[in-house]
This record gives sequence, C-alpha cells and structure tokens, in this order.
Amino acid sequence: MKTIFNSFFLLITVTIGLWVASSFLILYFIDDWPERGTFGDMFGAVNALFSGLAFAGLLYSIFQNKKQILAQQEELLLNRKELLKARKVQEKTEKALEEQAQHLKDTAILNGLNTLVTYFNFQIADPSVSEELREQIKEKRKEAIRDIDTLIKRQHDDLM
Repeated sequence: MKTIFNSFFLLITVTIGLWVASSFLILYFIDDWPERGTFGDMFGAVNALFSGLAFAGLLYSIFQNKKQILAQQEELLLNRKELLKARKVQEKTEKALEEQAQHLKDTAILNGLNTLVTYFNFQIADPSVSEELREQIKEKRKEAIRDIDTLIKRQHDDLM
C-alpha cells in the first residue's frame, strides 16, 4: 500500500512539474500573447484524448471493482456453507457428548450399586450379624439389585 501511495505521489509531482515547466517554456519561446493562445488551442484535441483515456480508466476500475465484489460475495457464500456444515457437525458432537456424559453417569451409578451389593453380601456372610439385621440387609440388597436391573433395562431401551 505504501509503494502505491509513493508511486502515485511521484506521478502527481512529475505531472505538476511538467505543467509548470511547459508554462515557463511557452512564456520563454513564444513572445506574442495571440501566438501563445493559438499554440494552446492546438492541444484541445490532446485534452479530449486525455479526458477520454481518464474516463476509460474510470470505467475499467469500476469493472475491476465489480469483479472483486462478485468474487468476495462468492467467497462469503462458500464461507456461509462451510459454517453451516461446521455447525451441524458441532451439534452432532454436542449430542454425542451429552449421550456419553449420561452413559458415564449411569456407569457410575451401576458401580456404586454394585459396590453396595458386594458390601451387603459381606454383611450377610458375616456370622456376627444378627438374623434380624441380616434380613434387613437382604432387603436392601434386593432393592439395589432392582435398581441395577432398572438401569440396565433403560440402557437397553435407549440402544433400541
């Protein structure tokens, strides 16, 4: 960007320099004002040529800008499509993570219930536990086993 600005500044400086130099050359070499006017009128066609070239340059730059804008719009459309794809993938990933978290939670519950059943089995097998307490422990063990069965059935139903 800086080199474009420097080139543009140099072009303007050279153009103004040529314009000032041509003024001094005309004043120096042509003595009479009517002859100077006639000399200036000779460049009317050149003025029209440069004006036409400037207009053509303007049209060309507008055409190039239009092409760049169309390319940017196409790029934005492609980006939008890619973002939609990424969003769908992210939603699927989020759903899978939620399912995985639920499975981990269920696994933790199953492990806890299994630990309880193992503990109850040790308590039932302990000869120092009274018969009345042993019956209460057996009921708790049955309840834990029912919870395990319910959890396993729910997992099986979720898979189907």
